[in-house]
Amino acid sequence: MRLARVILPLAALTTLSVFFTARGAEPKPDRKKSQAALERAVREDEAGRRQAAIAAYTEALQADPSNVAALRARGNDYQAAGDTAKALADFEQAVKLQPGDAQSYVARADFFLAGKQYEHAVHDYDTAIGLGLHRTEIYNSRGTAYSAMGEYRKAIDDFTEAIKLRLDKPEPYKNRGMARAALFNHRDAIEDFDLAISRKPDFEEAYVERALSNAGLGEYQKSLLDLNSALKLKTDDVRAWRVRGAVKERLADYEGALEDFTQAIRLDPADPRLYLARGSIYVRLDRVPESLIDRNRAVELDPKNSQVYVARGSSYHLLGQHDKGLADRTTAINLDPNDALAWEARGNAYYMLDRYDQAVADLERALKLAPDNQEIAGLLASARTKVNERIAAARAVENAPETTAILLPNLPAVPTPPDAQTPKGAAPPAPPAAVAEVNPPKPAVPASPAKSSAQPSARDARRAAVVAALNPPKSAAHVTPEAPPTEPAPAPRSAPPAPPAPAPPSAPSPSAAPSAPSPAGSQPQPPPAGSQPQPAASDDALAKAAELHTRGRELLAQEKFAEAIKVLSEAIKLDPELTLAYNARGFAYLKLKRYTLAMADFNKALRQNPMYINAYTNRSALRKLLGDATGSASDRARARTLARTDTPQ
Repeated sequence: MRLARVILPLAALTTLSVFFTARGAEPKPDRKKSQAALERAVREDEAGRRQAAIAAYTEALQADPSNVAALRARGNDYQAAGDTAKALADFEQAVKLQPGDAQSYVARADFFLAGKQYEHAVHDYDTAIGLGLHRTEIYNSRGTAYSAMGEYRKAIDDFTEAIKLRLDKPEPYKNRGMARAALFNHRDAIEDFDLAISRKPDFEEAYVERALSNAGLGEYQKSLLDLNSALKLKTDDVRAWRVRGAVKERLADYEGALEDFTQAIRLDPADPRLYLARGSIYVRLDRVPESLIDRNRAVELDPKNSQVYVARGSSYHLLGQHDKGLADRTTAINLDPNDALAWEARGNAYYMLDRYDQAVADLERALKLAPDNQEIAGLLASARTKVNERIAAARAVENAPETTAILLPNLPAVPTPPDAQTPKGAAPPAPPAAVAEVNPPKPAVPASPAKSSAQPSARDARRAAVVAALNPPKSAAHVTPEAPPTEPAPAPRSAPPAPPAPAPPSAPSPSAAPSAPSPAGSQPQPPPAGSQPQPAASDDALAKAAELHTRGRELLAQEKFAEAIKVLSEAIKLDPELTLAYNARGFAYLKLKRYTLAMADFNKALRQNPMYINAYTNRSALRKLLGDATGSASDRARARTLARTDTPQ
């Protein structure tokens, strides 16, 4: 019994001892097994079998969890496989296990560099160098991080140190050249690229970088040669195709540039920059609809980038779709209010549309953001000049006397200009104020212009005779608003004509304007000295132009504006001095919201006849629609003045 009492407690103690040993004791590392697994994993990596390598590294770590070489290697494989969380965990564990191991800091720094966490990368490279690890690769990598941070001088110092450690390595030369190029030191950069290529003649990236620096110096032919070499070495380098396309554009080889950008898009159809680049070439080749297609694609790919809207807005403006163009540039400003180019682009568009007040506001903002931009400064100065001219014109109209005949003692009356007199028996023309005062003003249906000269040219007299033969004048009572009245010829006058009132700055007077037929027996005036006479059109051409003009106005009355434009364009082709047709076609363009073409036609009509009331009224309406309140008011005031001048005193 006593023996049994002793044996039982001993057995219990033995059981407990085995249990606690199994639960609490750490397994002894098997370093030999771990090293064998590590070597096997390295061979798997070399054979390109990453998953098998990861499994072998894991086996090595199970045998010896302190094997930091296996942790670093497995972390690299995890990173290559895209599993960044596991990769970082392995690098962190390696640093934790051996905080004095510089190579673990380098491994983690390389991870941060690849992930664009440049400040963390620099910190770990600093630690590794501080622990005494001085290698070309470390300085080169830290220099790369500094370059990415924009600290190019520090980067150049690191690349120089890397070169000192290994003069035969081409990579630090190439990287130092890139840092120097970023500081616009292209000549020193080219020397570095030369050294890189001398150490590695098939260094394709160095050829591309040297091409960029040559382009920076304006040496486009040298740049082109380097890019040709680069593409022979690597035919699928999208960047090389893109850069060569840009160089060809500078060399005015637009077809060649188009081919290169198209090839780049084939290789990388998701890069919006390529569509913007090709879109610019389409514009240069006057293939604007295709440029719009490319720029639409750029917007789809990068809708948060203000520059794609600036570019697409340009295509819209070139196609006459100004509302869309302005909307795109406004979107660009909303996306990036600090983008000087967006403000400049919209200001430029306003200037093009004669909306000078708005142009000044946008260009002032652009210049504030880019104070050294001389192009913006020049356009702003021009816009301010236009605004001042309009203000001066408006003041001149306001200060003009209301009377046109002044009686002084013992002196004859200053004659009313012949153009302002109304022929006997004709009703005084109604002033256009009622049309102009509508807000926004409605364009007036084109009517016959007030003539600016009592002595017409032979060409004008012949044209008027042909038109009169085809369209006998109606009485004022039979004229409808859609059918412009035909003006009778003015009666002969004995007094010499006074010069016509000057036109506003936006509508300069031509050397000769169309006029009414002269009275019987009068002789046509010779053209002004130095003027180039227009080739005389045949009577048949004038007659056909008159017929087409009449047909065009009928189409306007029927609101068939597109058809009217075609007919009126044919009339203008036959008779380029048919002022009435320009005004009528401008009215049609206005109704179709093709404002740039409408403005061009109204301006042309007013250049040919600065006394054309109806054209001023129409242009006033157009400017009001475009937001140019100053220009609209100036044209409206001019129309009123001419209407008052047309009224007998």
